[in-house]
Amino acid sequence: MARENVKWGYTRLVGALKNLGYTVGRSTVKRILSDRGIDPAPERGKRTPWKTFIKAHLGEIAEADFFTVEVLTLVGLLRYYVQPRAEATLRRV
Repeated sequence: MARENVKWGYTRLVGALKNLGYTVGRSTVKRILSDRGIDPAPERGKRTPWKTFIKAHLGEIAEADFFTVEVLTLVGLLRYYVQPRAEATLRRV
C-alpha cells in the first residue's frame, strides 16, 4: 500500500488499514516499512519509480498529443518530441 501511494504517511496508512478492518499503531507501520526498506513518505515521493508514475498517469499520457520537430544543428539532425500544453480553466472572481 505504501509503494502504491507514495505520498501517504504513517498516519494515513494506519487509517487506510483501519478502513480494511486492521487495527495497527503508527509506530508499527513505521517499523514494518523500515524493516522492508521503504522510506518515509517525503522520501518515497521524491523517488517515484517509472512503473508507479506510468500507472498513476496512464490516462493523461494516453490522451496527450505529441508531434516531432526535426532541427538541423551543428552536431547534426536532432529530433525533438513536443507535447503542446494548454490550460482550459475558466476563473471567475
